[in-house]
Amino acid sequence: MLYDEIDWADVWIEQMKLHNEADEQVQQPDRWGTYENARRFWQSSRKSGKRLEKTLREIKHDSDSRILDIGAGPGSMAIPLAQRVSHVTAVEPAEGMTEVLKENIKHYHLNNVTCIQKNWEDVSLEELDSPYDVIVASYSLHVPDIREAIEKIQQLSSGKVYIYWFAGATSWDKNYSRIWPQLHGRQYYPSPKCDVLYNMLYRMGIYPDMENFELIHETRFSSLDEAVQHYKPHYKIATNEQEQILRSHLEEILEKKGDELVQVGRSSRVKISWDNSH
Repeated sequence: MLYDEIDWADVWIEQMKLHNEADEQVQQPDRWGTYENARRFWQSSRKSGKRLEKTLREIKHDSDSRILDIGAGPGSMAIPLAQRVSHVTAVEPAEGMTEVLKENIKHYHLNNVTCIQKNWEDVSLEELDSPYDVIVASYSLHVPDIREAIEKIQQLSSGKVYIYWFAGATSWDKNYSRIWPQLHGRQYYPSPKCDVLYNMLYRMGIYPDMENFELIHETRFSSLDEAVQHYKPHYKIATNEQEQILRSHLEEILEKKGDELVQVGRSSRVKISWDNSH
């Protein structure tokens, strides 16, 4: 097949379909659906102050800006942005994440944040108060049809778009691939990466800026039992036998730091951005 004949949106669809098949075949609660996991994610993000502040500086905004945060999670970016801008619309599907997000909005006494608890592909244009000066999707476009997701973003945007995504295999891709066959009797397929996204954008006539960077992320646990409970929904654990496989795996990969066990995740990431105000 010639390069010009490749439909990169279809490549994304096929790769995401393979990635999602295991989740569809192994019915377990969403990993971020629980309050405990969402709260741990928020606490971890608060410990990454320098990295978060750097990201916030990269997102060009002022006090009058109206921002759409797709996949807002517990508010890692939505909360500090709302303290600096006119309005933030936070789209987040997971129940646990949304619960923590709403707690944080109340805690920080914010009245300029609108929450929409839906997947991005299920949000209608009518639910959103467009246009937005800034649209951010930070590792959240885990969507079946990326062209459709970007087309919706383009209809809502009057300014800058920032998409953060992955370049190459992540540390968790490698960890899942290592024990997924033992757990579920099938190969693990990672999600599509930034090469597919960039080529699809290029075909749409969007020529984005690309900035690659490495990120080290730590998740801390007080005990191995706590780590097992945290990762059970990630690895779709349903039986005692599967739990023992996971426990043995975590015993090997968790690092002892003081009184805590730490999962150190390393990954190459990319900031993809473009400006629709021209």
